[in-house]
Amino acid sequence: MKSRDLYLSMIGIDDDILEKADRFSNRKKVSVFHRLLPVVACICCVLFTTVTAAAAIHHFWGRGMSGFLKSTDTQQQVLTDKGQAIVYKELTDYSTYKITDNGITISPDTVVADENFVYASFKVIGLDIDDNKEPGADVDYYLGDDKNSLVNCSSSFYYGTMIDDNGMAVYDDGTAITPDENGNFGHYKDKNGDLEYVIQIQAGDGLNSVLGSTLHVDFSSLGIYTGKAEFTPSVKGKWNFDLKLPTVSSSQTITVNKEVPNSNCTITTVKISPVSITVNYKVDGKLKETEDGTGIPEFIGFVLKDGTRLPFVANGGSSGFKDESRKEAVCIRGYDRVIDISKVKSLLLWPNDYGGCDKVEVKIQ
Repeated sequence: MKSRDLYLSMIGIDDDILEKADRFSNRKKVSVFHRLLPVVACICCVLFTTVTAAAAIHHFWGRGMSGFLKSTDTQQQVLTDKGQAIVYKELTDYSTYKITDNGITISPDTVVADENFVYASFKVIGLDIDDNKEPGADVDYYLGDDKNSLVNCSSSFYYGTMIDDNGMAVYDDGTAITPDENGNFGHYKDKNGDLEYVIQIQAGDGLNSVLGSTLHVDFSSLGIYTGKAEFTPSVKGKWNFDLKLPTVSSSQTITVNKEVPNSNCTITTVKISPVSITVNYKVDGKLKETEDGTGIPEFIGFVLKDGTRLPFVANGGSSGFKDESRKEAVCIRGYDRVIDISKVKSLLLWPNDYGGCDKVEVKIQ
């Protein structure tokens, strides 16, 4: 279950709704986010090509990306101008990225990336579904040249919800979640009746560097979920995309060397970007491992320099030991929003990853 879906469960939404929120494309060859043990010592950059555009362009990431990866207007301008985000409809050759098959047009809308993660949204036009139905897709995706390469991932049609700063599930306009009589709560369509499909990918084992690599996304059918976990295709086609990844990054490495309270781990360094974080640990003693976890502290959010607490930022990732000695460990997490690194004071963490503990704070700058 992704972090945002876990928070949905905390506000009293029933199991049927949670199952719908947690369901991803059901025939991908890739895996849903999970802990990697051991983790590859170096998970490298996934980034997008620099956009050639006039400085006067006002960038807008689109509904799906703006909701999935919450951001201010200023943050969208900064990351796009730096080349860490790309808005495809701004490109002069945007029409070449649109693919129409069986009356359905799909095109890449927005991509945001850093060393650890790629967030990609696709506009889907022409799929006719009832408002009370949940759309789905049969889609495969991979990084690089190996179709069998492993990545951690999640994907779904954007359903118009987000987690606010109080940990409450709300619609992207800030209003409260209101399930209908059948338990459906998604606001999938935009004002034009179009949909957006959002993918979050973290490179996994066997892909030590994705700088300059290619993201491949292949849609083969679109439809709806008609049962608790049953996807029924209504339109088949071929919508295949090969998107080149660049080498731009705005991450920073910070030396910390501070103990995590109530754990046997010390944070040595953190590599932090506007959309993900890598927390490196030295293991000072034996960690308590269970069926539910490795005992490695788990990043969950931030405390900002102005005192603002953001305890619900983490959204997907992996944790594990760097080698068989188990003397070093790492926790890698994506975010549910864009973070201004300069405003961060502390990390919020669970002292372990199997629960039953209070969150702790570690100052990093």
